[in-house]
Amino acid sequence: MGHHQHVHEHDKGLRANLHRLRQIRKFWQSDTNRAVTDLVDVQAGETVLDIGAGMGPATVVAARKGATVIAVDPSPMMRKMLSFRRLGQRARSRITVADGVAESLPAADSTIDAAWTVNAIHHWVDLEAAFDELARVLAPGGRIILLDEDFTHPDHPLYATHSGHEDELTNVVVDEIAASLTARGIEATGELTTMAGVPVKLIQGAKTL
Repeated sequence: MGHHQHVHEHDKGLRANLHRLRQIRKFWQSDTNRAVTDLVDVQAGETVLDIGAGMGPATVVAARKGATVIAVDPSPMMRKMLSFRRLGQRARSRITVADGVAESLPAADSTIDAAWTVNAIHHWVDLEAAFDELARVLAPGGRIILLDEDFTHPDHPLYATHSGHEDELTNVVVDEIAASLTARGIEATGELTTMAGVPVKLIQGAKTL
């Protein structure tokens, strides 16, 4: 199945690219992404997976920490931006930019020590397939952080711009996601909390098998 079948219609084409360009400052450097790499506790020598890496705000931080990073994104524009950014990194040899989606990850079985995604779950078309893939690629003891900023929360600074668009996105229910992952051998918990000063939906866990 092609990657384009795992992408929402509103994430395709010119309109989507223009939206990404308008948000370039946030895509380039993000307090939320930095907080996630701290929370997942990236270690030197690990192989880690940044799903929906975008322009790589978490990828470059993880590579600087000494990890080998597979940065996955379905958007050709985002991959070009990250590939360009990679060239300016001292740790560029530890960064691989790859075409892919959560439902079809470009990683071998049981090879990933830590995986995360920031503001991408609501773009995933087939959650069950994505969870199957996470269970496949994680090594025993491998950690995951799945985080979406809660744009529907009135305290979120972008609440007004996102309100009314919920029907276009995949619903993120933290308890259901945690239960689905736990059923696949990734012991996980979900919570609504605050990170980097904004409301977030957070799922974290580790593979027990």
